[in-house]
Amino acid sequence: MKKLVFNFLFSSLFCFVITAQINKLQQTIVVDYNIVLNDTTDVESSQYAFKYQLNSDGIKSFQNLQSYIDTTLYDKEGFPHEFDSTPINKLNYFKDLSQNKVIYGSAYNFRMSGKITDSLKFDFIKGKAIKTILGFQCKQLIVSFRGRDYEVFYATALSEYQDGPWKFANAPGLILEVKSFDNSVTMVANCIQYSQDIDIKPVPKNWDKRLALSYKEFVKKRSSWRDNVKAKIRAEDPMSDISIPYRNFEIYHPYYVDNDR
Repeated sequence: MKKLVFNFLFSSLFCFVITAQINKLQQTIVVDYNIVLNDTTDVESSQYAFKYQLNSDGIKSFQNLQSYIDTTLYDKEGFPHEFDSTPINKLNYFKDLSQNKVIYGSAYNFRMSGKITDSLKFDFIKGKAIKTILGFQCKQLIVSFRGRDYEVFYATALSEYQDGPWKFANAPGLILEVKSFDNSVTMVANCIQYSQDIDIKPVPKNWDKRLALSYKEFVKKRSSWRDNVKAKIRAEDPMSDISIPYRNFEIYHPYYVDNDR
């Protein structure tokens, strides 16, 4: 037990020292985030718990889904969704801030994943709160995005890295914390380091075989498939239904696409 406590304290201290002593010569920032989605709004809401790592040079970035978080989340009906920390190491969310876009992979039906391009448009509103995260003073922003309202905190001292977890970007500094006001989504940084040895990965070549979609096309295609599957199940047995979550980090509904929310 003492050894485990020592290792944890050493790791936390190491991350803190790295964040407090920035070497401007190092180009790539590496940020570990715990990202949790626990939407209990209805039975077709999603539950996830991820460890994501952002690698950013301030212009381009990619994220690595390292593993799930070892935890159990409960949906609206109280059904447990169990996750373990088995390594995954799956790259996704390739951003280009100079072009204000992100390319990522996501499934639009049970079997197929698309190559989706989305803009990085966020209409941030300045908040008043200030807090310290990993040794950095962070300022508050408020934003509505795809059906959820968020509180965002960014590090003012890291203005050269206007990036963040998942699709979040274009704040005046590196985003270290994101929380939805309905408590469904949390994205919190737990370690920051710098590296000269990490190249920013491009979108995988084999993704060229995937169907290329805009975000609006993706939502339309996925929603149409979902409606067709549910209609088929009900036609075969009016008393039956199938749960296909539409409330992810984004709520897959045309209204939130058309209104840039």
